[in-house]
Amino acid sequence: MTSLPEISAELATYFSLATEALGAAMVASAAQRITDGSIDAGQGYFRRIFRRGSGEDTPIALPEGRSEQRADQLLGALSPEDRQRVAAALTAWLGEQRDRRPDETRLAELMAAAPAPTRAYHVTAHGPNSAAIGSVGDGATFHFGGGSRHGDGA
Repeated sequence: MTSLPEISAELATYFSLATEALGAAMVASAAQRITDGSIDAGQGYFRRIFRRGSGEDTPIALPEGRSEQRADQLLGALSPEDRQRVAAALTAWLGEQRDRRPDETRLAELMAAAPAPTRAYHVTAHGPNSAAIGSVGDGATFHFGGGSRHGDGA
């Protein structure tokens, strides 16, 4: 899976163009939809917004080598946690951009630096040799019980 820092600069370009051409309200709506999960992978979100003109059906011109399909693929490749990070970065960026020309470099910085969401686990275990495990990192080892048990009664 592609990581957020690897794709944040490219996604920032698309969001910056959308803000410049369609306004901050469009990107604020995108941030909300990303947060609530209503923008799904492969949905064609960027294809729809960039084909929408300012009152006309004229598509928004993208820089050389960029495409709506590529932006949709990048957004679709993000994990749910990274989508939350993108939405939080977009919201913060929109607050900073009032009365200014959109700065895609700043947006890329905010996306890459957005803190990962924290998770809270509430688990319980009852009885001998039972375990309650909410989250485990790589290479974890668990040992249950005390000592060895042999069939010889020792």
